[in-house]
Amino acid sequence: MKTVIITKLEEMLQQPEASAVAHQMRTLQKEYQKLWTAEFETAKQEFVEEGGKAKEFEYAKSVEDLKISELIDKIEKKKKEEDARLAIEQGKNLVIRQEIISKINDLSQVSDNIGAAIKKLVELQGQWKATGAVSPHKYKENQAEYSKAIEEFNYKLSLSKQLQEHDLKRNYELKTELLEKIKAIKDQTNIKEAERLIKIYRNDWEEIGPVPNDKWDELKGGFRGALEEAYSKLKAHYNSVEEEKEANFTQKKALLEKIKEIITKSETASGPIWNNLTNELVTLQAEWKGIGRANAKDNDKAWAEFRELCDQFFDKKKLFFNAVHEKMSVIKGQKQELIGKANALKQSNDWQKTGLALIKLQDAWKKIPHAGGDETKLFNQFRAACNHFFDAKKAHFEAIDASFENNLTHKEDLLKKINEFNLSENTSENHAALKQFATDWNNVGMVPMKDKKRVNDAFYNRLDELYDKMSVTNAEKFIMQFKTKLERLSNGENPEIALKKEADYFKKQIDEINARIKTYDNNLGFFKTSSKGVNPFMKEIEDKINAEKQKITDFNEKRKMVVAELNKLKPAEEIA
Repeated sequence: MKTVIITKLEEMLQQPEASAVAHQMRTLQKEYQKLWTAEFETAKQEFVEEGGKAKEFEYAKSVEDLKISELIDKIEKKKKEEDARLAIEQGKNLVIRQEIISKINDLSQVSDNIGAAIKKLVELQGQWKATGAVSPHKYKENQAEYSKAIEEFNYKLSLSKQLQEHDLKRNYELKTELLEKIKAIKDQTNIKEAERLIKIYRNDWEEIGPVPNDKWDELKGGFRGALEEAYSKLKAHYNSVEEEKEANFTQKKALLEKIKEIITKSETASGPIWNNLTNELVTLQAEWKGIGRANAKDNDKAWAEFRELCDQFFDKKKLFFNAVHEKMSVIKGQKQELIGKANALKQSNDWQKTGLALIKLQDAWKKIPHAGGDETKLFNQFRAACNHFFDAKKAHFEAIDASFENNLTHKEDLLKKINEFNLSENTSENHAALKQFATDWNNVGMVPMKDKKRVNDAFYNRLDELYDKMSVTNAEKFIMQFKTKLERLSNGENPEIALKKEADYFKKQIDEINARIKTYDNNLGFFKTSSKGVNPFMKEIEDKINAEKQKITDFNEKRKMVVAELNKLKPAEEIA
């Protein structure tokens, strides 16, 4: 608290006029005296409680106490110097004004040249207005002497009756107009302006000459009543200002509680919540600015707490988003790495392998969290690299499709023929015919991608239908249909993926069967050691083992067939 007082006193010392801050300094001096007295009494109480005698207690002032005393002395000294200069200036002004009054009194003795006397009076009135202020203690007396001199001049000066009546009438009109202006002050909304006008109109009233005697009492009563009404307005205003300050302080305390609630919410806030809380706080800050000032002491206290709470909130927000930015930096680096890989692949024309690689990169991208404000820019870069490749791939295959229209015509003809084909009684001839259909179909070559699935499905479905109608064993029929399936997979979309999936399926089946065989072997070993003679359970287990081994043989044969098809597409070691 003493540090705050020192700071404010130092600021006051820098003000150009010490008299302007004298009242504030006295207020701070009282606050400091209360603070020092409380410290003194506390120290004295501790001294007595420790066994000392109250009359022997001495309390040395601290560095801060000495600094405060020094600053107060400097401000008081500065004010005294200003007061001394002002007193000298006001004294000079008083001498000038007294000389003017003396000249007006001398002027009132002039009776031979009325015009010159009036002109001189106007000149002296101008000098009076131009002269600076006098001491407040001398103002009323000095002003009364001036007014009296003016009145004496106006009354004593031997003016013609016509001129005198004219002046009295004119003065009456001027004072009547001025009275209306004073009455209008009650409608003035600017209090400072109202105060300024009252001073001006009071001076103007004094400077206007006499009015007819029968009008003076009426005018004087109206003047006093109008002034009282104007001063009542000022008093009411300043009373309402104090009430408004109390209301402002109440509003500010309510806002402080709302800010404390926001800080409490921020303890568990996520990123979006932080933004919402920030908007709420900014709104409250705008509301704070819209609230007028409270009493000086309350206002300073509320402002200090308001600033501390706002700083506390934004410090917490800064710490939170610093951590978020560090996390975002890691995520951004991961996504930039994927962008680099995509850019490295985008010029490739290995459509199958590169397409799969880019799809894996896209899957990896989806697994990385959002990169915050950089997400859109990074995603656009990544998507541009991927689109570059896939657009090139699409253009490539569209160009190829254009050259496959003739193949489509041949396959449509073969499809028509196989649909019209009828099986004979000779199985060998039927098998040879169906095999030839398949060979001819594969030899025709590729068709446009948009027609590939349609014609392949129609052809192989018809081939399966004919195999089902042939008089062959189930095993033979299964092998023929499996070969047909492999041909369909080899000629379908993404043949490498489809064949690898088929090979993996057989491998998985073989692994599962081997696991079952191992279990059966363990069980068989148990029966061999624990029983004598022929055991029907052993016979059952041995039969199951033989059946499972036959399945392994069948699956291995089929997997070899799948591998053979894969070998036509790429080296076999890649799918082993």
